Amino acid sequence: MIYDRIMSVLDKLAIPFDEIVHEASASCEHSRELREKAGLSGAGSKNIVFHAKGNFYLVTTIGDKDIKARRFKKEFGTKDIRFASQEEITTLELGTIGSIPPFGSGNEQVPVFVDMEIFAHEYFMFNPGDPCKTIRLKTTDLRNIYRHMKNPVTFFTTLEEETNFVPNSEY
Repeated sequence: MIYDRIMSVLDKLAIPFDEIVHEASASCEHSRELREKAGLSGAGSKNIVFHAKGNFYLVTTIGDKDIKARRFKKEFGTKDIRFASQEEITTLELGTIGSIPPFGSGNEQVPVFVDMEIFAHEYFMFNPGDPCKTIRLKTTDLRNIYRHMKNPVTFFTTLEEETNFVPNSEY
């Protein structure tokens, strides 16, 4: 279902992409190994759903980068932030932990936070809601997807201990 929504977005926006089918990936590191074995280059993704003060947030960054929840406490309006459970993620129609995509969920209400470091790379790769598939697209096309999303989108940068946020409309 999520995969079909992602394909619909790519088709609607006429975005070219590469797709590979592989064994189920168990981690970001395993996904990277599978992609390298298939000859795909680019930044892999890490997509995390946080729960804070009764709300949920999707945070997208590069696969080997750590995301520190405390950096989002001002944006989320609380320092009480935790990872969402698989049950919550399923209810929100965001996918399965380990293959949550950066877009294409069934929930247009969940705010999306995107690490601007992604756009320093030519290509971005992610599991499209299926741990046995990888999609690779140009980061310029990913930016176009975010411009067309109905979800609130905010871009962020992290420098040392400081995180800066920029709403989609200003980026």
